[in-house]
Amino acid sequence: MKPIPLLIISDAVTAPTGLARITRDIAVRVHKHLPDVFRLGTLGYGGHFSSKLGFPQYNITMTDWMIFNLPEVWDDFAGEEKGIILTIWDPSRTLWLARPQTCEDVKLRKFVEKRPYTLWGYQPLDATGPNNKLSVMLKECLLGYDRVLCYSKWAQDIVRNTLGEKESEKRHLDWLPHGIETDIFYPRHRRDSRFNFGKLAVNKPMAIPDNEWLIGIVGTNQPRKDWGLALATCAELSKEHRLRIWAHTDILDRHWSLPFLFSDFGLLGANLISLANHSDETMAKLYSACDVTLGLGRGEGFGLPIFESLACGTPCVHGNYGGAPEYMPPEFLIEPKAYFMEGGYASYRPVFEMSDWVTAVKKAVKVPRENIRLRSDLDWSNLWPRWESWFRRAAQEWSSVSQPAIGKVGAIA
Repeated sequence: MKPIPLLIISDAVTAPTGLARITRDIAVRVHKHLPDVFRLGTLGYGGHFSSKLGFPQYNITMTDWMIFNLPEVWDDFAGEEKGIILTIWDPSRTLWLARPQTCEDVKLRKFVEKRPYTLWGYQPLDATGPNNKLSVMLKECLLGYDRVLCYSKWAQDIVRNTLGEKESEKRHLDWLPHGIETDIFYPRHRRDSRFNFGKLAVNKPMAIPDNEWLIGIVGTNQPRKDWGLALATCAELSKEHRLRIWAHTDILDRHWSLPFLFSDFGLLGANLISLANHSDETMAKLYSACDVTLGLGRGEGFGLPIFESLACGTPCVHGNYGGAPEYMPPEFLIEPKAYFMEGGYASYRPVFEMSDWVTAVKKAVKVPRENIRLRSDLDWSNLWPRWESWFRRAAQEWSSVSQPAIGKVGAIA
């Protein structure tokens, strides 16, 4: 069988984001291990082209998440061949692709209506809506997909509740977690990492003494990352303990103004803020130096920093909501006190009591580091066979169908 054109749409594989990491890990493995099944390409936002990866990488041209150059990219990548588009994006970004009648650009809409591809989605769902279902708009987006794969069992259950058994079965609903590169993310020598911490983090000499707690906070600067709660927790802990804070993010001033936030909590003298340009090897050393990290998301589809930290032998405390808790030690989870509804897509977000985070950190730092391990099924070396089986099965089923059927036409309910 001739390899099937498979175009992955997400953040660019070289971009400094979690979605980029997930896309790169999957793309590299498909390209390496499944060349007999797929001819791979990526269409990504941000980043740069890398000739080292060995497969085509296209840059997105878009407004409001509509990818205006998709027709040209598909023509260059697949030509007249039928193929597959796999999105690794939240469905809030892909309604125009799944339901072409919502696409306002005439040229793009005509291409999407023609649909020379089957649409698959690896869905990074991080919140539920009313009645443990997704909002109507997200539902209609998923109804335009031919195959739906989720990050977690939690997300799979939400999609099944949303679509119902019959529609879920049509879309071959399944779930697979993302993996961690344990040949990179593993416990490094803690004392060496702490001695060289300042040089590693911000290229300035600074050692972290044994009598200081080093708290790591790794996350993007966006609304669902609760930097306010994280720094409030650190401020409370600083009343009893000497501590240093390592904050690693993508931009200092966006939803949160992190320099002002550190100042507001009286933590300016205790912080080291690094931006998302470190190598994975450096990140592993920085995680290894920490006494604990804070998983600050109010809902994670997977949460790479959580599991990178655990893989490096450092505990991570996180709220018991979203997909990440499925793979975490229960003693590191914090129960929500309430929920609020976030606008836009009617998404519930948890509300936590800051004192619970303080208590959880105090407990976590006492756990012997040799007892902290990443779950073995999250190690890519163990996880990839499951992914390879999924891809091969999906490709066989695709080949048995002459053309896409689901979501090709039809009005929004």
